[in-house]
Amino acid sequence: MKKVYLEQWRIFKQSYWKLFVSFFILFLGSGVIVYSALINHTALVESLMSQVYEMFAEKDLMDPDTTSLQLALGLFWNNSTACLLIFLSGFIPIFLPAIVIVILNGGILGVAFASLHLIGQSILTVLFAGILPHGIFEIPAIILAGALAFYISSGIFKKINSDTFSFKKVAKNATMTFVFVCVPLLIIAAIIEAFVTPLILDGFMM
Repeated sequence: MKKVYLEQWRIFKQSYWKLFVSFFILFLGSGVIVYSALINHTALVESLMSQVYEMFAEKDLMDPDTTSLQLALGLFWNNSTACLLIFLSGFIPIFLPAIVIVILNGGILGVAFASLHLIGQSILTVLFAGILPHGIFEIPAIILAGALAFYISSGIFKKINSDTFSFKKVAKNATMTFVFVCVPLLIIAAIIEAFVTPLILDGFMM
């Protein structure tokens, strides 16, 4: 297993890191832009937050009767499905799906922060207690899925332009990274968000 992750680190440095940084900037930038655009528009923020709540409610992630284990499984299923869609979009070499999904995730965060600002809730408290504990695993997984999609799409174009280019190697590298990096990150994130984050938030809110 150690060899697998050493190889993944080598491939990341060789093939993904610039894409990863670019998507990370895109994610943060979309969140900041949305937050800045909404902080003076209470009605719009309330409407958007209502849609966000409905989205999570439809996936049974807001049910107060849900156990921590059920929540962890639901969060993992929801996030892994989203990441898988981002990853698979790379096989349709138009680049836009991965960009749009990453921007939307950053935008949702911006909407949430704008809502906190308007109700007078401490953004830093929610950020450090309610988002970062699991977000440091979940957000990189989403961003890496976007980077992998771009890597795959670029590989398709390189294959079109060069018969000697090995797209099979690109697809294998990307799939291995998704399975051995993205999925474990999402598992850790789901466990922390379901079991640990609520305890941290309760401690901060007391």
